[in-house]
Amino acid sequence: MLKLRISPGDVGGQWSWTGSRWQAGTSWIEPYEHPGLERLDPSADRLAMVVRERCRGMDGHPHHPAWLGDFITVQPRDGALWLEAGASGVAPLYLIERDGVLHGSWDVTDLREQLRSAALVPREVARLLGMRFRYAQETLWAGLYRLTERSRATFGPDGLRLCSPLPAAHSMARDLHVGADVAAAYEQLLDRAVNRHAYTPQSAAVELSGGLDSANVAASLGARHPGQVTATALMILDEPGRQQRHRREQMIDIFGLGDDITTDMADHLPLSPGGRRATAQAVTAYEDPYDEAKAVLLDRLRERGVRTVFTGVGGDEMVSLTSAEQPHAPFGVGLQPMPWIGEHTSEALTDAEHGVAPATVVNEMTLISQACAAPPMLRAGMWPVHPLADTDLIRFGEWLPRPWRERKHVHRARLHHRGCSPELLQPPLPENFAPVMQLGIRRHGLPYLRRMLDDGAILIEERFIDPDGLAATVDRLADSPFASRDTELYGVIAVETALRSFAGPPSSPVLRPARQAV
Repeated sequence: MLKLRISPGDVGGQWSWTGSRWQAGTSWIEPYEHPGLERLDPSADRLAMVVRERCRGMDGHPHHPAWLGDFITVQPRDGALWLEAGASGVAPLYLIERDGVLHGSWDVTDLREQLRSAALVPREVARLLGMRFRYAQETLWAGLYRLTERSRATFGPDGLRLCSPLPAAHSMARDLHVGADVAAAYEQLLDRAVNRHAYTPQSAAVELSGGLDSANVAASLGARHPGQVTATALMILDEPGRQQRHRREQMIDIFGLGDDITTDMADHLPLSPGGRRATAQAVTAYEDPYDEAKAVLLDRLRERGVRTVFTGVGGDEMVSLTSAEQPHAPFGVGLQPMPWIGEHTSEALTDAEHGVAPATVVNEMTLISQACAAPPMLRAGMWPVHPLADTDLIRFGEWLPRPWRERKHVHRARLHHRGCSPELLQPPLPENFAPVMQLGIRRHGLPYLRRMLDDGAILIEERFIDPDGLAATVDRLADSPFASRDTELYGVIAVETALRSFAGPPSSPVLRPARQAV
């Protein structure tokens, strides 16, 4: 939500608004400029500078820690600068101190200079390579921190320090009242969650993949603004893609959405030439795996004047079963190591559950997804809105009896109530991105992995990747179909390209198309 550069000598100075940023001496704090956000200047009764999501009808209201939208406050206090984040975690702030100066941004690529010589955090590298994703203050690079939800960072003469919040409290399933209309209650709460945000329907789009989560959000927007909200999606491959297109056309008509803006992923596969990874631009390992296609889609939405994008992020977690209802280990725990996992990764994975954030208000996987979605949208001038991550809907999901959460029954029931046929709600062909990722790795990823093996790679040198296991996998995939977990090779490429892009000019060729397309 903001960018900053703070020198210690300016921490206690007088901060004033210059038209685009707050400034004190040579230090500055720059809020992200968007009609969905609001800036509150320091005043006699409030010393903090505030950047927050606008809540409809609440412009200019006093700020408080329970503000319903995302926010960051910056306040001079006790000889230091206090930075505090809200519970929503839509566009987290990343912070790093270098040579006594604090640098921060919602876009890690802004911090490339400060990260060139940074050491790696082994357990975070291992999490990314071993599919053990965790929400934490620490990142891939030592000294670079994520200001996690409800947490505080202080900066002053003693440097940068971070504090974690108390674990968030959560609820359990309850019994329904006799005659309770669950679908109607869900619709009312979702409509309220959408209405809390300040947006203009003519400049709003909703991601409508064809899945149940985004479809529910789209149904609410279409009902509120018939014919005005743009539908948008990445289109998958082959027969499932044709099914997806047909289902979406029906949903757009049923929900009353406006025009449809899409991008065919067949033309913009993961890791393909022209994308940021292939052209050696600064890119993090936290970027959208489908950034190549997503960037094209966002360009098309920007040309249309879209400023707000609604998503279905959080829909899975809203109705997930608890560990008590369906015992399971945390995501990624217990997975058999893939052949390319190196000695250092295996060692660091034993420490993967340490240093994570305490229990969050919004599910940690939702927060990870939001942090992935935000940077490309903000770069394109758009603000993401995730209604299914609204705290009232989270509590509603926690209270629902298990049968309403299993297989997303509440999502289906509400869409059935909205006029969707069984064919729309339970399509015969699975629609997912796995074939897209497989084709992207086969065409563009395998050649890159071969060059890693031939020319050397940071992950191999640091023993995070076992070259023999990687070589055996690459050779196997040259003539064989993908096994169920082979797409995890994407993580190897994502981390390696990120490390090279931040270390300086790449020492090996960037991603190139294969000599012969498969």
